[in-house]
Parts: sequence; structure tokens; C-alpha cells
Amino acid sequence: MDNRTGLNPRRVLILAGAVIAFTIGSGFATGQEIIQYYTSYGLELFATVVVFAVLFLYYNFNFAHAGATERFEKANDVYKYYCGKHLGTVLDYYSTAFVYMSFWVMIGGASSTLEQQYGLPHVVGGIVLAVLAIITVAAGLRKLVDAIGIVGPIIVVMCIAIAVLSLISNWENLSAGLAALASAPEGLIGATATDNIKYAADPNGFIPGWLMSGLSYAGFVLLWFAAFTSALGMNNRLKDLNAGIVGGTVAICVAIVLVALAQICCINVESLSNPGVYVWNADIPNLVLTEHILPALSSVFAIVVFAGIYSTAVPLLYNPVSRFAEEGTVRFKVLTAVLGIVGLLIGLFLPFRVLVNVIYVLNGYVGAALLIFMVAKNIRDLIAKRKNRESDLPAEAPAPELEDGGNE
Repeated sequence: MDNRTGLNPRRVLILAGAVIAFTIGSGFATGQEIIQYYTSYGLELFATVVVFAVLFLYYNFNFAHAGATERFEKANDVYKYYCGKHLGTVLDYYSTAFVYMSFWVMIGGASSTLEQQYGLPHVVGGIVLAVLAIITVAAGLRKLVDAIGIVGPIIVVMCIAIAVLSLISNWENLSAGLAALASAPEGLIGATATDNIKYAADPNGFIPGWLMSGLSYAGFVLLWFAAFTSALGMNNRLKDLNAGIVGGTVAICVAIVLVALAQICCINVESLSNPGVYVWNADIPNLVLTEHILPALSSVFAIVVFAGIYSTAVPLLYNPVSRFAEEGTVRFKVLTAVLGIVGLLIGLFLPFRVLVNVIYVLNGYVGAALLIFMVAKNIRDLIAKRKNRESDLPAEAPAPELEDGGNE
């Protein structure tokens, strides 16, 4: 295939990997995100996955197209494109703040991962992650995409492998796991009314919890991807990027379903290295799964989880830095170091489960609200395009006048 006119398979794979890596961060690779947004709802998780997938494809195609056609001066200008100058500016700063807060979550996830698996002091994981993220961001967007694009497929393959092995070993416990979730907290070992499995949305609310969970998940990821995908649209062929978005979405959704089902089957399984910690309340539930199916592999998987956290932390740090400094300048590199260190200090002292539940869930609804403006913009553009087509149609020629009263 001629790569000048067709797809560039290597670039598509790297872009798909970047999409996967950006989505599969601390919350996903650790399994904490999956527990709160999918597993806790039982088999309704499938409906949540559909809601997420449809919205994820829709807004990423939009962001990619906007970046490719508008060639924004700054990628964050995508908010003004969809919401107008004033509201767009507010959302620009708000999303920048949220993305930066999400970097704190990555710090917490890195610290919890190394602490739970290796017993290292809580600060070690955060410091290592912060240093790696600062170095990578300072290198620029192209290096960033290439780095995390390679890590992404490795993470998703590893997560799927752990999930499949867990399902094979524990499939007969699926019904028991579903029953335990349906009767939570009574059905969960060690759970109480105040220490229960965490939900992204109230399962007994007026709007179904699975629907609100899907909207919230798609919403907080939207705030991550708005500037990132727009920047990719400005720096890559749209055809390659769209193919990468589709491939990445399929891989992510397959991984979500398999990991969630594995967690359901093992919801009351206790950690071998941390007595009293179960899949439902572990900071890193996927490590508990790994301990039981492949104990010798748990140390390796912890490194993979850490890589997943790194792959998301880097773009999350890049976004706020690029908002206030031009890439490649001294200001850019200094700001990268400053924000990286400040994020480290904050992320080290907030509980990881709370970080995920509060920062992701609440901001997810803001991202979902932004979808309304995106839909409105698309509708306005379609109406304008239709009017332009109609105005370009040639006028109908007048009928010729006939002589003799109309007789030939």
C-alpha cells in the first residue's frame, strides 16, 4: 500500500497505542477505575461500556477533525471552537486544572502500586514517576507520543492476559460474585455500611447508575483527550489518526469487559501479601488477581501497572504545561519541573481510592456537559453546510414564452 495515500500501518499502531496508553492509566491498570465504574454494577457493566465507547469515538473524531482543519494556535483552543470565546475560555482553564489534578491521581497510583507489591515507602513510587514524567514532557509532544504509544499495547495485552487467566481459573464463581455485588455490603467480606465498595454513581439513583457511570467515565476522559487529540490532529494525517482511535477504542473496551468480569469472579478473594485486603477494597485490585493466578508474575505485573500509570501521567503533565508555555523553550522546561514537583507533593498525601472517586467522578459530569455543546456545534455546522449547498445550486431557467396564445 502506498503510505502517501493510504494508511500508514506503523503510524496507526503508534497512535492507537497512544490512545490506549492515555486511557489506561493508574485507575485502569490498577483495576481501581474498573471496580468503581464497571464491576460494581454487575452485568450492567456491558451497557456502561457501550455508552462509553459511543461517546469516546464521537468526541475523539470531533477533536481530531477540529485540530486537523482549524490548526489551532494552542490545542486548548478547541474549547473555544465548540463553546464560544467566553465559555470556552472558562472550560479551557477548568479542564487544564482538572487534567493537572488527574496527574495527582497518577502520583497516588504509582505510590500505592510499589508500596502494595514491594513494601517500599509510600513516597518512592511517586518520586520515580514524577522524575520520569518531567524528563519525558520536557522532550516534547512527538517524543511523548512515541514513548507512550509503545507502552500502551503492552499494558493492554498484559491486562487482558491476567483477566483471561483469572476468568479461566474462577469462572464458576461468576454467579457468586454477582450475588455478592447485588447484596453489598452484606455480600462483601469485611464490608460495612461505611466501608463498602465504591460506585462511580449511585446504583439506586433516579437515573440508572450504569448510565451515569458511562457518562461520567466518558466525560472525565473527554477532558483528558480534548487538547491531546486536537494536538494529534494537527501533527498527524487524519486518516491514520481516525484509524488509530478506532483500534484503540476496541482494545480498551475488550480490556474493560474482561478485567471487570475477572474482578466479579474474584470479588471476595483476599490478597496473599496483605491480609484483610480483598479485590473489592484493594487500592490495586489487579495485583490481588495476579497474586492468585501467577504469584511469580505479580512483581512483573506491578512494573507493567507502573508503566501504565507513567503512560497517562506524561500527557496529563504535558497539557497544563503547554497551556502556559511554548514547547521547547526554557520556560516550558522550568514549568514542567515546577508542576511535576508540586503534583508530587499533593499526590503523595491523598488516599488513592478517594482521589479516583472524587476527582474523576465529579469532573466526569462536567466533561459530559461539554458533549452538549459539541452536539450543538455539529448540528449548526450541518445546517450551515446544507444551506451553502442549496445556495450553490444553479437557478432554474425560466420556461420559454410561446407565441400564438401558447399554440405551437
